[in-house]
Amino acid sequence: MSLIHRYIFKNVFASCFASVAMFAFLILTMSMVKDMLNLLAEGQLTFGAFFRLTWLLLPFVFVYALPMGFITGVLLTMGRLSAENEITSLRAAGVSVIRLSSSAFLLAILGTTASLVVNFYYGPLAKTQYRQELKNTIQTNPLGFIVEKTFVRDFPGSVIYVGKKEAEMLYDVWIWKLNEQSQVTSFARAEKGKFAFLENSAELQLDAEQVTIEHRDEEDPENFRTKNFFPGSAARFPFSFSLEKILGRETLARKLTWMTFDELQREVASYQEIAESSTGEVREEALRNMLKAKMVFHKNFAMGFAVLSFACIAIPLGLKTSRKETSANLGLGVGMGLLYYLAMISIDWLDGKPELRPELLFWIPNLAYQTVGVWLFLRADHGKKAKS
Repeated sequence: MSLIHRYIFKNVFASCFASVAMFAFLILTMSMVKDMLNLLAEGQLTFGAFFRLTWLLLPFVFVYALPMGFITGVLLTMGRLSAENEITSLRAAGVSVIRLSSSAFLLAILGTTASLVVNFYYGPLAKTQYRQELKNTIQTNPLGFIVEKTFVRDFPGSVIYVGKKEAEMLYDVWIWKLNEQSQVTSFARAEKGKFAFLENSAELQLDAEQVTIEHRDEEDPENFRTKNFFPGSAARFPFSFSLEKILGRETLARKLTWMTFDELQREVASYQEIAESSTGEVREEALRNMLKAKMVFHKNFAMGFAVLSFACIAIPLGLKTSRKETSANLGLGVGMGLLYYLAMISIDWLDGKPELRPELLFWIPNLAYQTVGVWLFLRADHGKKAKS
């Protein structure tokens, strides 16, 4: 029997490794296109920084690629073995479905352990280092975002045009501030200016000199006859530009995803202590923050067990489909994985409804997949006994 186990383990491992590599490549490529390729193309990132940031993205990629790759790999392997009648021969020899699946479940347990370690340790550390690396790159070369004689739109709510760039100085600087409807709410022109990175923030500051400013009515910015429209000038004037588009919005929920297991536990305990010793709005705010911390904790745990949940449903389903077509099993695996992640995202939206206990709802997709998997296993064994 050990020979059978090694044979199935080797086949499942090979398929899962290839599938995980494929999904990791796809997710990594999408992440690079979204966050870094544009910065690299415009000279805002060096090749060294680009490769370091890519390396730091791997734990994030692993969290999603491992479950998706595992379910696809199991479906491919079990479907092929079943289609080639190898599973039928083994079951005819008295080997149960559960015993046939033990090798795949061992691999799923190893994958679950690895996923939990990444979710609660390597993943948060990598996210923190990724953001710090981006901040360091911007701090070292803030002018990397500026291209001469080009309208720069990397900063939300702002457009910048620079006529000339020499060393650390910018000359003939034009600045437009926009509202949500992309209407100009203010316009400024400076003879020269210099960028500086603001510490402990996600902003760049332009210290402009010899500035003329045109303030417009925020409610009606295209009306130049209102009393809220007036020009101005200043010898020096600071302009701030948000790096939210590049670094990401630094909200409480995002900070929580950067925390390790122990840090999340301390965060929950601290908010609980504040809630127990406070009243009114302070207590309500502490309870909201404690719920968000609990949600991140339970979500990380639940997603760590996604590999095991996918194994419960993929193994009997792969045996049942009895086909070795790569495209069909790949589509089935992707569909089941996307359904799982859609459910997790939907639960994330319930953070404002503590009465529903959203932190515990993260376990529902796992329980649903495992329940369906147990039912499929029972049907598979029942079908064997009925035929014998």
